[in-house]
Amino acid sequence: MLQQHPAHRLRAGAVLQRARVVHCRGLDHATPELHRNATACRVRALLAVRGLTAAQLAGATGRREATVQGWLHGRAVPSDEHTLRTLAALFGVGLPALLDSGEPCPVQYVRAACAALRIPANALLDRLRTPVAH
Repeated sequence: MLQQHPAHRLRAGAVLQRARVVHCRGLDHATPELHRNATACRVRALLAVRGLTAAQLAGATGRREATVQGWLHGRAVPSDEHTLRTLAALFGVGLPALLDSGEPCPVQYVRAACAALRIPANALLDRLRTPVAH
């Protein structure tokens, strides 16, 4: 079992704050590049919620840290079934929390984080869609 750092785990307010600054380069997730970026949003959200580092994730999955960094920066996607199931078990989520849904990245970030926190996403998504007053 991975050592998690509870002090670094994200809570609902922090998820929303981070989701507001997550950007994809577009909304057409049919292109491989945008699919990779959306998956990166989800994996970053799950790492943040669990308070884990890329090095810890690499060790737990048996992948090189460079591979995990590729997932986090949209250069690659964890796509084989074994890796996806390992990630889902590690983060305590179902496979849909790891897969690109075609929605904008901030929405995917919130959905993945909420799945890991085991809280409903709807209230946070409503708040995400509300403009922030400056």
